[in-house]
Amino acid sequence: MAAATLYAPVADAAVGMKIGNYVVDNDRWNDHSWVWSITHSCNDGAADCGTYFDDPVLAPHTDNLNVMAIPRPPKSQQWQATAFFADGRYTVTVDVPDGVRCIGYNLPSHDVYSWDAATLAGTIVSTYDAGCYNGPGGTSNYTFALQRM
Repeated sequence: MAAATLYAPVADAAVGMKIGNYVVDNDRWNDHSWVWSITHSCNDGAADCGTYFDDPVLAPHTDNLNVMAIPRPPKSQQWQATAFFADGRYTVTVDVPDGVRCIGYNLPSHDVYSWDAATLAGTIVSTYDAGCYNGPGGTSNYTFALQRM
């Protein structure tokens, strides 16, 4: 019994999200999908620092996570950012160079992903200065859910 307790996986009830890879199911992209590699955040939340280890010296524990977004197939730009945890939700903000996809070219967007730590369901709020073919800027809202691979 002691061995089972000693080697049992540790789950942080406050956070609820596990380190690993997730498929991003969403209603935004219809020509490709995303995989998020979720790791512990390190180096005081530096956007490019993620580790699979929770080390008290090299990578002290934080409830924030590191997200590396990998497009499948590689039709879009990969990005990496810190997902900040507060009130049972994660929020990650990223400037995407090709967030607005037009026929023949792309435009940048500023995207805010927010999701529930327990259900892994959330929203994407995407703002952009200009739309396709000289259209006006604006804000678009989407939904997504993370599925553990």
